[in-house]
Amino acid sequence: MSLTQAERELVLEIVRRHETQPTRLVQILREVQDHLRCIPGEAMAMLANELKVPCTQVQGVAEFYSFLSLEPQGRYHVLISDSISDQMLGSRELASTLSANLGVEIGKTRADGRVSLGFTSCTGLCDQGPAGLVNGCWLPRLDAARLDRIASLIEAETPLDEWPEEFFSVDDNIHKTGLLLDNPVSPGAALA
Repeated sequence: MSLTQAERELVLEIVRRHETQPTRLVQILREVQDHLRCIPGEAMAMLANELKVPCTQVQGVAEFYSFLSLEPQGRYHVLISDSISDQMLGSRELASTLSANLGVEIGKTRADGRVSLGFTSCTGLCDQGPAGLVNGCWLPRLDAARLDRIASLIEAETPLDEWPEEFFSVDDNIHKTGLLLDNPVSPGAALA
């Protein structure tokens, strides 16, 4: 994919906004993908040049994270968790249902570019599974009825900020804080 001049300028603006800091590479890549729907080779080369890191480092990071892609993703990029706890809760069957409802193969982008569907290794929501992500936003407690509504919203091209708030509501499930989360030892006391 060859970048237009406007897209090249956008990539440079994203780098500048992050103060040309290589430590911000993941966030820079996320923003590039948000705008371009993928991370093209030309953009990776530009990032490597601007951040003064090897191109292989940029490519390695882009290929490592499942939420980043070198291939164009849909305007709605849906990832379903494939962690063992989510599998036990039926995530694979739900992904198959969503695939059929949207007419897109798992791991692919639909021909019209509206939606892509895939798996991710983890969403960090094992306690609220099966879970997923849409354009990087959490989707906890997925079930067939919720996925039917999500498919309808995607087909209607409803912007995410107009989706029902409960689709993105993550519960705070910490019931017993314990020693690590409610530490009675003040910082530095162990050294004293």
